[in-house]
Amino acid sequence: MTPETILSFPARVLTEEQRRRYFETGFLVAPGVIPRAWLSRLVELSKSFVEHSRSVSGSNEAFDLGPNHSPATPHVRRLRALVDRHPDFWGFAADSPLADIAADLVGPDVKFHSSKLNYKWPGHGEIVKWHQDIPAWPHTNYSPVTLGVHLDDVGPEQGPLTCIPGSHRGPIFVHRDRGGSWTGSVADRDMNGVDQSRAEDLVGPAGTVIAINCRTLHASRANATDRVRPLPLFVYSSADAFAWMPAPTPTSKTGAIVRGEAARTAHLDPTPCPVPPDWSKQGYGSIFVAQGAEVD
Repeated sequence: MTPETILSFPARVLTEEQRRRYFETGFLVAPGVIPRAWLSRLVELSKSFVEHSRSVSGSNEAFDLGPNHSPATPHVRRLRALVDRHPDFWGFAADSPLADIAADLVGPDVKFHSSKLNYKWPGHGEIVKWHQDIPAWPHTNYSPVTLGVHLDDVGPEQGPLTCIPGSHRGPIFVHRDRGGSWTGSVADRDMNGVDQSRAEDLVGPAGTVIAINCRTLHASRANATDRVRPLPLFVYSSADAFAWMPAPTPTSKTGAIVRGEAARTAHLDPTPCPVPPDWSKQGYGSIFVAQGAEVD
């Protein structure tokens, strides 16, 4: 489904200007669209899982833990497969305005793909390098969108996600080193041809939704504050987009239709996409693990 076709359907949550900006830039910041009750519940759940991690000694199917994690000083980098961690996470993904926002950006028939909750802790060890999402989980088209929710007020000092406008219309980069190993990031030699000075920070008050197209170049700086920045992320696509490689972190809800109807035909975009590793065979840690292992 083309942007023009998607825009022909009435908006559910976003304004027409917001939708058009998303298709023009490849990302969007939409403040004030998450009801207070949902926001409070997400904050509560986020804090409860950090507390629960104190009893976990190493990374597992739920937690990606940093190297200095301990019961006294928990360091959760990622809560994996978020919708499988608590029913309210799936309730939010499927039954809140978030799925309507997805419909505003991918069309009325919406498929759920995956979710996670990233925690950016204070300090310089939490930098995320430039990358695109789609090389990790390629689909038959480029409708997939990641929707994140600011659980607290987020300013530039907290290392927010930052995006390069229009990069979703540019090349899809190979996220591997010269030896062919997966790095989860775009090599410096490729980023040298990208005007990084145009990058825009996705900042906003608590309850802001950020949207990033699967081809958009994005990254995040270190968190220069003394507060952790939690960011739940939910990936949706048009119903006519089909994954052609195993998902890095599949959930029990992957492939579920959350708005509209299932597709009867697939939309095939001719733009080539690099092939990622077969995650079903080698497993997937997280972007933090992949980028930390980069040698190129």
